[in-house]
Formats: sequence, structure tokens, C-alpha cells
Amino acid sequence: MNAVCRISIIALACLLGVHANGQSDYDPPLASPSFLRNPAPITCSPAPCILPPTQASEGGSEVADAPIAADPLNPLHLLVGSVDDNCPQPSASGFHISSDGGSTWSRTCMPTINASGRVYWPGGEPMVGYDLNGAGYIADGYGDSEGLGYGLIGLQKSTDGVNWGTPVIALGSPNIFKQPDWASFAIDRSPQSPFANNLYISAVALNEPLQNKNQVVVSHSSDGGKSWKSVAVASAQTSPAEDRFTVLAIDNNGIVFISWMNCPDGIVNCTQGRMVYSKSTDGGNTWSTPGLMTITPAEWTLPNTTVGVDNYPAISADNSNGPHAGSLYVVMYNWTGTYLRVQVIHSSDGGNTWSKPVPVAPASANHDQFFPWVSVSPTGLVGVSWLDRRNDPANVDYQAFAAISRDGGQTFQPNVQLTTAFSNPNINNETSMGDYTGNTWAGPDFVAAWMDSSNGVDMQDVVGGIRLH
Repeated sequence: MNAVCRISIIALACLLGVHANGQSDYDPPLASPSFLRNPAPITCSPAPCILPPTQASEGGSEVADAPIAADPLNPLHLLVGSVDDNCPQPSASGFHISSDGGSTWSRTCMPTINASGRVYWPGGEPMVGYDLNGAGYIADGYGDSEGLGYGLIGLQKSTDGVNWGTPVIALGSPNIFKQPDWASFAIDRSPQSPFANNLYISAVALNEPLQNKNQVVVSHSSDGGKSWKSVAVASAQTSPAEDRFTVLAIDNNGIVFISWMNCPDGIVNCTQGRMVYSKSTDGGNTWSTPGLMTITPAEWTLPNTTVGVDNYPAISADNSNGPHAGSLYVVMYNWTGTYLRVQVIHSSDGGNTWSKPVPVAPASANHDQFFPWVSVSPTGLVGVSWLDRRNDPANVDYQAFAAISRDGGQTFQPNVQLTTAFSNPNINNETSMGDYTGNTWAGPDFVAAWMDSSNGVDMQDVVGGIRLH
């Protein structure tokens, strides 16, 4: 048995439990090193077990970014977003849809938007979500076809996962010099919330670029995305100060949290990123004064590559009835001076105070860990997935990993390797392999999505994860 297989078995042994003789009731299936467009159903047994990684995107041309969402009414319904060069040009906005838990996938590409005599092209900020009624939403950033810097965020809705409505402008205004970037999307899925089914999209708007300003804004809708209202979250930053990488989360009471990175000296000189947050208790109409969560040493290029590694402080809320109900979790990487390390901070008082960072990988895993994401299950389990180079002595190729916390983020159980296949971040000889991965909970499954080049040709979106029970 090779080292890769041993890691997977040891990790799952903790989830399952082992006998006194060291034998487990379960030998996890090995992840296939090759991915098929329409494989056998994504399943494994007995639980806990590793779901076989499956390619969700079309293939043929490069695909990047991998946000993922599951339908709360039917966990077999999945949505994965991407920057997809397989879409008919000028769209580069591909969304991958499964109605059978990831066994088969189809794709829809967002169309252009014509507004105020100008054409806008989609691609670059894919976002996905489902509301309490099972309606699916896809959203993306749009830039003007003339390359003048005008921009907006468009959104489409589907009630059946097949037919998608005409895209609406959710954030930004036509012919106004604001290019929204580093966006995030969230839906209030708490039935008891006074703002249930509200939609929220955050971004950093390049406000008055001739004056070198940028500003965090959140747009919200209370009518299923038909109309939107945008509100500034924080004061505008004047160059060289920059805000970047917004992420949204919503708790059971309808309180909306937004996290992002602030760089007072500009992103180029941002060796100490300030991870900050704000919250709204009135459905996105007003926002609290930004508060500091932690300061994170930063390294903007993945070592041994020319690939950039954006550091989104992904945030999630515990909306369970468990012992850590209401807690907030934020995952990010920090730069140790030698390698990128994924870590989680948590707050049990609504963001007033935050814990010290907790690494998700053991100290022995001293190779780069990057592009993490976090989500909390309906029972309060904290799931983190990320890309990890620990099994490549040259610290170049990566695999997907995950870890679960059962104690409110104080500790993480042994890491679970989601794929045995290696991916090369340099596969397309470009400066980007995307900006973020994603994960979610679908019934008993912790489902992750990530960029994967193990086909040896180009990046594609792959979906896998862990079945816990």
C-alpha cells in the first residue's frame, strides 16, 4: 500500500473508530486518478467513506473557480460555478448542474446583458445558491465589451434547474465607472429569520477610479432577485489602501456577516493582511463599523509557480441547535515564511472576540496549503477543504484534502485526502488557476469542489467529499 492510501485510511479511522487490534470496520475506496464526465453515481459505503472525485465541468478548455451549493429541499441538487472557457464566446461564465447528487452534470452559460446602450460580458466572479423554496441562483461579474472599466453583477434564477430567467442587474449601474470585484453571494435560509429568502451580493467597487478609491458594498433583494438595493459597508479606501476578497454568511436570526481583507499599504505591499468583518441586523440596510478579526502574514504567489493565490477569509455560521450554535468560523491561509498554512478562527459572541488561529493540518504537513473554504453542517460540524502539496517532495503538485471539527473549531480531526490524483498548478502556464474553491453540506455528505488538472491537459472543476453517516 502506498503512502497516499495510508493517509486516507488513517484519517477515516478517526471518523469511524478502530478496534483494539488496530483493524477498522471499513477500508475506504481509493479515489480514481481519472475523471469521467458521466461516471457511476457519486456514492460510497459504508459510511464514513470518501466520495469518488468526479469532473463536473465539460472539458476541452480551461475551467477555474469552484463555488458549490446544495438545494436544502433536495440534497441531490447541486450547483457549481466556474470561469469556463468552454462557454460560447463572449461568455466565460459556466454553471454546472446536477440533479442526481453529482452522477451526471449539465451546463448553462450566462448570456450577455444589454443595458443603457452598452453590452456587458460575463465571467470572472461565479456565485451559486439555493433558497428555501429550492430555487437555484447563479451570478457573475460582468465587464463592458469596450473594455472601458464599466461593470456590474448579473443574476439568473431557475425554479427547475433547467430553465433560467433573463439576467437582472444585482449590483452596479450601467455606464457608471464602478467595476465590482471580489464578490460573494448568500441567501438567508433560516425559516425563523425576519428576512428569510433575502438575497445578498457583496463586492468591492472601484469607486471613482480616477481618484483611486475602492469600497466594500452589499446589494440585497427581498423579492427573489427582481429588485436590488446597494449599501456601502465601510468607508471608501483611498490608494494605496485596498479592500479585497469579500465573503458573506448569515446566521439563524437573519444577521448578515461579511468578511474581507484590508491592506492599508496596498495589495502589492500587503505582507500583513488585516482580516476584518462587519454585520447587518436589519436585512442589509445598515452595517456595523468594521472590526478586526486577525492579522495574517501574506504571500501572493504560490511557491514554485507564477500562480497567484488570493486569500479570501471564507466565513460560515453555525445554524444548528448544537452546543456551538451561533458560532462563526473563518478560514484563510497564512504565510509561515516557508509555506502557506490553512488555519481557522472562530467567534462565539457574534464577532466581538475571536480565537487564536487553529491549523487544520498537522505540524508534519509543512508543504503549501491553499485555497481553503469552510461550511457548517445542520448539526454543527465544521468542514474545511483545501488544496495541499504534502505528498509531493518537490512541493509543486497538489491534491484535495478536508478536515472536520466536532468541537466548535477548537481542534480538527485527522485530515482526509479526497483524491489520490496529483494536479499541477502550472498546467496552463498562466498566472491564475482561479480565485477560490468551495464546499457545502448535502444531506450526510460534506461535498467539496476544486480546480483539478490531473487529466494532464488543463484545469477542470472536480467534485468530491466525505459521506459521514
